[in-house]
Amino acid sequence: MKKYLISIEDVDSPRLYNFFGQTTFKGEIENFKKFGVIGKQLNVEEYFKLAVAGQLKALTPGELGCTLSHLAALRDFLQSEDEYAIVFEDDVIECFPIDLAQLNDLVTSLALKPCFFLSLGGIQFKICDRVRGRYIDTTLMGEKILEVDSDFLENLAYAYAYIVDRKMAELLLDYHQTPKIYDHWQELTNYTQPFSFYACYLFDHPIIANAKHLSYLESERLACGAYAQKKSSYFRYWRRKLKKIFLNKFNGARVPL
Repeated sequence: MKKYLISIEDVDSPRLYNFFGQTTFKGEIENFKKFGVIGKQLNVEEYFKLAVAGQLKALTPGELGCTLSHLAALRDFLQSEDEYAIVFEDDVIECFPIDLAQLNDLVTSLALKPCFFLSLGGIQFKICDRVRGRYIDTTLMGEKILEVDSDFLENLAYAYAYIVDRKMAELLLDYHQTPKIYDHWQELTNYTQPFSFYACYLFDHPIIANAKHLSYLESERLACGAYAQKKSSYFRYWRRKLKKIFLNKFNGARVPL
């Protein structure tokens, strides 16, 4: 499993010192490949081409840099022979120590559907309250795994810790030919290629302190999802309503150790 760190920090920065100071990542510094694009350092022509041209709403330099960083990691992954890639952003927080080699073996044993994205954290936050799906029969390190229903993909946020297989990496690179906010995935439902998103809670993330900012993020996700689905809005509205009755809501949140 290829290991990637998304960060614009220098290797000897306090932020990365804290990251690699966690038990899960101790001794792993040589095994991680770091990618970090600073959006505001792109020249005007590059920024306009990638963040403005063909966009309904321009991406901010930070949003663009984040997306380009993740895509660079996915491209590098596809140059390898590895079956999976695990990607972390540099502010991830371990909930408990995890052996990444063991995690690789456990994910293999899950036999997830091909072309999968396995979120390792984020589902526990308020912004993901509207996510619905079905729990698969097995757990990962004792934690429940929700297979996200595609009608609720717009409500799944965060990409600070996740695993993808090669087919999902290819799909995301194609999806982001015109870069989007990286964790806005709803428009993937326009593709004919089957794919699956799974979510569990193995890693935590600093809580956004500004409630107003969090509300803004939630409203932005809803607005983007609404626009993408406007042609079938009434049918989809009632379909989601019915599904919400029968599908599981993630309820595995816990206090990190």
